[in-house]
Amino acid sequence: MKKVVLLFVLFVYSFSFAQDNYKYVIVPKKFSFLKEENKFGLNELTKSFFEKEGFEVFYDSDVLPPKLYQNRCLALFIVPVESNTMFLTKIYFEIKDCKNNILLQSELATSREKLLKTAYNQAFRQALSSLKGKINFKNVDAIEKIEVVETPKEVDVVSNNEIISNSVASNTLFAIPMVNGYKLVNDKPETIIILKKTSADNIFIAQKDSKSGVLMKKSSGWFFEYYEGDKLFSEKVEVKF
Repeated sequence: MKKVVLLFVLFVYSFSFAQDNYKYVIVPKKFSFLKEENKFGLNELTKSFFEKEGFEVFYDSDVLPPKLYQNRCLALFIVPVESNTMFLTKIYFEIKDCKNNILLQSELATSREKLLKTAYNQAFRQALSSLKGKINFKNVDAIEKIEVVETPKEVDVVSNNEIISNSVASNTLFAIPMVNGYKLVNDKPETIIILKKTSADNIFIAQKDSKSGVLMKKSSGWFFEYYEGDKLFSEKVEVKF
């Protein structure tokens, strides 16, 4: 047996799944039913409300942080909807994800004020107030690529030049259904990994011994990915569901 040095390319990912709430909110700089940016101070009013709710808020015309620019699924999108009548100003808000799904809708707020500036401000404040404390969605869609790290690593090579694999197990694991997920067992059978479902069919929250991470399906198969300190590890797993 001899030593060789191979260059491993480690693709580092950061996952926001069931444990993580949304951090960012994007607000239009100009609402579709008004002719000017920040007409009547409404865009600023909306931005301020979500900042007070604990979000980092950006206008859709702002220069975004690199990770948000690269992955809009890290943000919620705020869409006010106008349904005025002759005597009523009527407004409600839709909160959407990056796939245009409506996650939450505010109450329909109305104002009978004749002065438009007053009417819109009343309706906006009423609609926004109905959302207070309710925006606590879990983000299962955000999979953010951060960086690529190239690290040389020494591995053992047997006499027939076959490289020893660092897979989770040499044998196939079998998925046994459980409430909200599966347990992956070997042929003994011993439980190797516990899986919990997310909203994505190809991503599971995974627990293996003391290691917490995710099991995700890529083009080349299933991989168990987890952090140890600041390092991300990715191990291929043979699974039969």
